[in-house]
Amino acid sequence: MKADFLKNKYVFVDLDGTLCEYRYNNHIGGKTVDPNFKHEWSQTLEEFLFAKTYENVRPLKTMQKILSKLDPEKVYIISALITSHEVFQKIEWLNKHYPFIKKENMIFLADLHLKTEVLQEYAKHLNVPENQIVFIDDTLQYLRDAEACGFNAYHITSFVE
Repeated sequence: MKADFLKNKYVFVDLDGTLCEYRYNNHIGGKTVDPNFKHEWSQTLEEFLFAKTYENVRPLKTMQKILSKLDPEKVYIISALITSHEVFQKIEWLNKHYPFIKKENMIFLADLHLKTEVLQEYAKHLNVPENQIVFIDDTLQYLRDAEACGFNAYHITSFVE
């Protein structure tokens, strides 16, 4: 897919399942279930706390190519986390596979459901209309919410060739 439409836009991209494969320590799902959201985590709590889970996670080359051609001032990561150990791993992984993304443009949230609200706050902070922001994620619920608020929302499969 040609991604020229991303140029001159602010691009907010999810990490897990969007910038990298959704597979950790050779498995997809963990044993722990989040009782608040009925969402099965991708890792066990032990992995979130102690493992080098992101050490061998494969980056998606298409996203590397697309994002590397954009203005690094306008590329943001918006990702969820469970523990502080995980955020350090994500930053290290991003620095290795997406070195052009600025650390100050990496947003880590404890609540996945805040993604659209965070986009709204960034639109205000950056003083840009919602249609100047593109949100790329792998979860339809967040994409629908963002689109309903006027953001350009794309599922990761829009970029798979």
